[in-house]
Amino acid sequence: MHRNKQPLSLSHTLSRLMVRAPMLWVVTPFALGIACADLLPTVGATPLLLLMAVAVVPMALAAFTRVRWSSLPFLASLWAFFIVFGILLANLHRTTPADGLPSGGWGTQGRAATILQIRLDDSPHQSRRSYKVTAHVEGIWRGDEWLPASCPILLYFHKDSSAAALRYGDRLTIRTQPQLPDSSRNPHQFDYRRHLLRKGIAWQGYVPADAWQLLPDSLARHSGLKAWSKRVQRELVDRLQATTLSPRHKGIAAALLLGWRDALDDLTLLHFRQAGIAHLLCVSGLHVGIIAWMAGLLFLFMGRLRWQRVVKGSVQLLAVWVFAFITGLAPSTLRAAVMFSLLIIGNMLQEQPLPFNNLCTSALLLLIINPNLLFDVGFQFSYTAVAGILAWREPLRHPDSNPPERWWTGLTHYVWKLIRLSLSAQAFILPLQIFYFHQVYTWFLIANLLVVPFAGLLLGTAVAVLLLTAAPVLGNAAVWLLQTELGFAEGLTAWVGTLPCAVFGNLYCDPPMLLLLYAALLLLTLFLHSRLQWALPAASGALLAAVVYLTAVNLRATKQHEIVVYDADKRMAIECFDGRHSYLVCDTATARNPDLIKFFREGAVLYHRTLSTTLLPADTTYSDGRCSLCGGVLRFGEDTVKLKSEN
Repeated sequence: MHRNKQPLSLSHTLSRLMVRAPMLWVVTPFALGIACADLLPTVGATPLLLLMAVAVVPMALAAFTRVRWSSLPFLASLWAFFIVFGILLANLHRTTPADGLPSGGWGTQGRAATILQIRLDDSPHQSRRSYKVTAHVEGIWRGDEWLPASCPILLYFHKDSSAAALRYGDRLTIRTQPQLPDSSRNPHQFDYRRHLLRKGIAWQGYVPADAWQLLPDSLARHSGLKAWSKRVQRELVDRLQATTLSPRHKGIAAALLLGWRDALDDLTLLHFRQAGIAHLLCVSGLHVGIIAWMAGLLFLFMGRLRWQRVVKGSVQLLAVWVFAFITGLAPSTLRAAVMFSLLIIGNMLQEQPLPFNNLCTSALLLLIINPNLLFDVGFQFSYTAVAGILAWREPLRHPDSNPPERWWTGLTHYVWKLIRLSLSAQAFILPLQIFYFHQVYTWFLIANLLVVPFAGLLLGTAVAVLLLTAAPVLGNAAVWLLQTELGFAEGLTAWVGTLPCAVFGNLYCDPPMLLLLYAALLLLTLFLHSRLQWALPAASGALLAAVVYLTAVNLRATKQHEIVVYDADKRMAIECFDGRHSYLVCDTATARNPDLIKFFREGAVLYHRTLSTTLLPADTTYSDGRCSLCGGVLRFGEDTVKLKSEN
């Protein structure tokens, strides 16, 4: 399908990449520097600034002597400069528990509750047992005076109607006991403290029902664009809730259009997740791209003249930012809006736009503003998916580039375009999906082909429902149409999720394997663009190396003999790993419901490649020659463990 019949040399391919995406050579070392800063201890700003000054000298000499910017000395100094720049900015944005607190910290932390004055940074979102919200501490009460403070805190309010009525910008006095979030207490466990620190949050606290009071000046709500956006989002959610849609469809519509996920039920989330299209229920780059595409359809009759591109792009920009506004200016939507805005602006200003370069520019801009975005899963998925689509757009273009003359030819072009978009996006995010979630969804292509193109129609109908609520006849017709569309989409996702082998779980992927998988993808992309004869075998070799690495990991697991004692919130849990089988010794309550400690042990189970587990209550008697439990004494090989009584 590639139009160039003659293979290109590697130098020619890299030269074309430098011309089409020069910002790639800036954002890549900058992101590498941010990643290095996360692994290294904090370095002072002075030595880093000196290193940046040293790196500038070769670039200045290259410019003065008119050396080509693609020369090796220039690129080496450029990379060195931006790696150090990334380390510097990451260190400046690094959050510590002492940031923003007066001397002495909380004062009573660890002994009694602390009285705080806070401002809510979002509307509370419903969780299983509480209302969860991020707030900003403005003051700490120290017995006789308020001490100024400025630090974020994650709060969990007691679940009642009063907490549900809180809104973004409300100012409150609360009584809570600030605590550091849990860090990784068990082998290979998710480090929640590190996760929150990357978001700039160092503290959390629980607020009982009678431990907070709304300040009088909050009754007027906060002014400003974001406060207005949050109010509009909530009003539109309430308007959807007032329609005659079924409760489940109200939740899907609110999530799809407004990014409001509180009304989604667990079964709906499960169906969309198993179908591989859970991203539809989280407003992100896909939704913003659909909105931009729908706005662009209004100008299909226009050509490629400068003023025509400007008019079309201006309407698309307006549509993108109006959509970001009604979704509450959520961080994920803002990132996608910035990304697509630069892509649209590039198309407006350039006769031959460079979308990949504009994508790199938007990533660099966002990372300069907040380097910790590099570790945000949504940021990684959005940019990786769009990069995959752009990277494989030309090589996988339909072989017949002429405009279709008949409707069925146009249909084949359209279907192939959907397949190309879905395959390229999914191929590039698949390694990340395995790395973070350790599972893949087998039938994602079917769901993406059938449901994702339908998302534009769903979004358009949902907008019509919101706009026509004041017109009973038209509004009822729009509600009926949306109910029918959502019923079809929900039924389709449920069917895809029930297909055989819909989900493959317990998949292993660590950083070395992730690098090998992406090396294979990049080499395959190089082959598709250049037709270099060695690129395809090299891609196959990288993929084979990943398979060999995984085989070695599994062989290591077959020979393991290890005991892990879990720190599981005062629950007793000891797991003996014998090859790829394990024995889990636990208290009676945990034996009845092992999911109580799933969070604490799932990382270790994955790392040890466990295929099966024997569950042993601590008060039982068991022996199979490898592991024995009797009278509160556990014997595993040569190791003996005396268990504590549950009483």
